[in-house]
Order: sequence, then C-alpha cells, then structure tokens
Amino acid sequence: MAGQLEERLGIRVYNPKIEVRTVRGTRKVSQVRPLFPNYLFAHLDIPAEWKIITFTRGVARLLGGWQDPRPVDDAVIEAIREQERRKDRLISYYRFRRHEKVAVRSGPLKDLHGIFDRYVDEGGRVRILLSLVGFSAAVELESEQLEKV
Repeated sequence: MAGQLEERLGIRVYNPKIEVRTVRGTRKVSQVRPLFPNYLFAHLDIPAEWKIITFTRGVARLLGGWQDPRPVDDAVIEAIREQERRKDRLISYYRFRRHEKVAVRSGPLKDLHGIFDRYVDEGGRVRILLSLVGFSAAVELESEQLEKV
C-alpha cells in the first residue's frame, strides 16, 4: 500500500519502524517491525486527493473516519522521526522468558513475586501470574515494573 501511494500517486508516506530483540532458546534474535502495525502516516490534501485515497487497495479507513479525518500534528511526526533516527529509544528488549520468576519493583503490587507468563503487546505490557493466599491471579503490568529474581 505504501508503495502504491508513494510511487504511483506521489503521496508522501511514513511508516516508522522499531527494532525488536527477542530471545529464542539461547539465541538473541533481532527483527525490524512497524512501530504502529497496520497504520501509515500519509501527507495529503484531503479534498484534492480524497478519491485517490478512498479507492487505494489496502486502505481500510482514515484516523477519525471517512467523514471527519483527523490530521496528526507535524511536531508529533517529527518527534517519532527523531527517535527513529537515534534508534536507542526505539529498540524494544524482550527480557523475560516464560515461567521465569519475577518480582514487582514498583506500583501497588511492589515486592510481590510471580511467574512471567507472556508479553501482551510490543509496547511493553506483560502478563505475570501471582500466587496470593492460595489463589493464582493473572496480572498485566509494564515490563519496566518487573525484575528477575
């Protein structure tokens, strides 16, 4: 879709990427993925390029909908571009493995111990299993709130 918009139609597009590092077995694997999967930033003039966008294969909808599209401020796009250029902030580390013992180091569950279950999303949300008074509970937290035990 980005190729169609950019090459055929001359519309400037931006698809920010993130480098995601995971651990598979004993190997560290690095992949480059879209920062916002299934989304694309396009710089366009809505009235003039309306039909072009609506009939481009792969375009499902605009942010805000077809009736009231919402522009994203140029300052926001530039901030994302700057982070992408620096790379250090756009690298996501998958630090924990399934069934690994972890401790909560901040927030209302601070100092509780649990078992790492899985990553919920690429934004850093994780799911851990806590054992509380003979009852197991699944809790979602930010990965920064955890440390290995």
